[in-house]
Amino acid sequence: MPSSLLSISLLGVVALLVYKFLIYPTFVSPLSEIPAAKFTASWSPLWIFWIRYTHVEVQTIHKAHLKFGPVVRLGPNEVSLNCVDGGLRTVYAGGFEKPYFYDQFQNYGFPNMFSTKESKPHAARKRLLSNVYSKSFIQSSQEVQELTRLILHQRLLPALDSVAAKDLSLETLKLNYAVTMDFVSSYLFGFSINANFIHDVEMRNTFLSWHFGRSKHSIWHGEIPRLTQSLQRIGVHLVPRWVDAANEGIHAYVLRLCRGAEQSIKAASDYGEQAPETRPVVYSQLSDSLKRSPVKTEAQKDLGSSEDDELRVASEMLDHIIAGMDTSAITLTYLLWEMSRNPDLQAALRKEVSMLSPSLAIGNDSELPSARSVDALPLLHAVVMETLRLHCPIPGSQPRQTPSKPTSIARSPPLPGGVRVSAQAYSLHRNERVFPDAEAWIPQRWLDADPEKKDEMMRWFWAFGSGGRMCIGNNFAMQELKYVTAAVYTNFTTTIIDDTGIEQEDGYTAGPKGNQLTLKFARA
Repeated sequence: MPSSLLSISLLGVVALLVYKFLIYPTFVSPLSEIPAAKFTASWSPLWIFWIRYTHVEVQTIHKAHLKFGPVVRLGPNEVSLNCVDGGLRTVYAGGFEKPYFYDQFQNYGFPNMFSTKESKPHAARKRLLSNVYSKSFIQSSQEVQELTRLILHQRLLPALDSVAAKDLSLETLKLNYAVTMDFVSSYLFGFSINANFIHDVEMRNTFLSWHFGRSKHSIWHGEIPRLTQSLQRIGVHLVPRWVDAANEGIHAYVLRLCRGAEQSIKAASDYGEQAPETRPVVYSQLSDSLKRSPVKTEAQKDLGSSEDDELRVASEMLDHIIAGMDTSAITLTYLLWEMSRNPDLQAALRKEVSMLSPSLAIGNDSELPSARSVDALPLLHAVVMETLRLHCPIPGSQPRQTPSKPTSIARSPPLPGGVRVSAQAYSLHRNERVFPDAEAWIPQRWLDADPEKKDEMMRWFWAFGSGGRMCIGNNFAMQELKYVTAAVYTNFTTTIIDDTGIEQEDGYTAGPKGNQLTLKFARA
């Protein structure tokens, strides 16, 4: 009798487990009405984990959307969407919170704006910095104009001119990382404190080796952080130990920049006004906002006024550095590659940028054309937009989670709280109805579109995200990309020497698989 009861109990437990982990998710759950990218995805998260581990996530999800439509199930508790109405608008403009995936973007053990999961503290923190990243501020900023002039005329253009004069080829991917690092670090910390990676090749290579190396192992902390940490406590390291050393190197480097900016602020206070290019605009804005009032906002309380303040501010600065450096460098690389394949377009763009006054020609280095005049050039804008569309530097999924109240997305059944929902720019940018011949790089599409068509294209354009979490640095990035592109093609023609591995990686952030692009620059 006891053995019979035990057998019945065991069968009951087995039946319960089968129902919970197989029958319910596959046939009963509200998600069961959503087509699954793979049959096993209905009841097991292992398939999508393997897809991510093997670096084929973006392409796999895109193919699933082409086959099954705008909403696809990726796991027992995960779906992907590829639509605007009922999709992006509901999820990214509707207050869906970020999941634990974003904890991996904390620095120094402290959150930053990007890694903050809840909307309210994120919004409060964003308000501390939104002014210095607004388009009107950046376009009229004397600091931005001066640092742009110095980087272009004292660093980038002389470096390119030297290579052109010697008839040498140039690996441009790492140079582009240097250019974008110099731009973003100058804006954060001031030109006198910035990285100067264009000239300091040794430090550039060291920093990039840290950065590229650690990014290969992000899946562990992004997807299974608790298991990763638990195994680490017993001596099992899914993430190689040298990644910790790379993180320490990056953290120490950025902390030195922060301390340099703090010293420059104190020096200015003691000895008078700073030159525009030396002002640490973003660092000052964040630091000052924390000291200004004894009554703290929610974001200020989060950042605190304790002995950890320095690291909390550094966490924000490092996030801006990596985001600003990575995305703009990748975009510049693909822009130069596409332009180098289109000499007629180079000539057309050179004709357009030659209308700028003052000119961006080498030697005419006392003053730049206004940011508004550069921004208003239609072909230049089209070239940048089309590069961001086809070669989006962050093509991968941007996960959110459903709120506690059951919510429908893209005509799905109401989904329970805690479901991981995401969209990816790669698929949104390849909607053939919106972007005909979507796999082709066609800047002209942005010039030929009537207002209604252009509005529709912008609804699907997602290089900077959308909603309250939209990239705060998008205006700075667009201005930087346009000035650099205009300066390069005012002075040079470019041709491809070696584009081996130019195909874009499959991942959250995606540069060339070959990690290089070699071009020849010749004076125009």
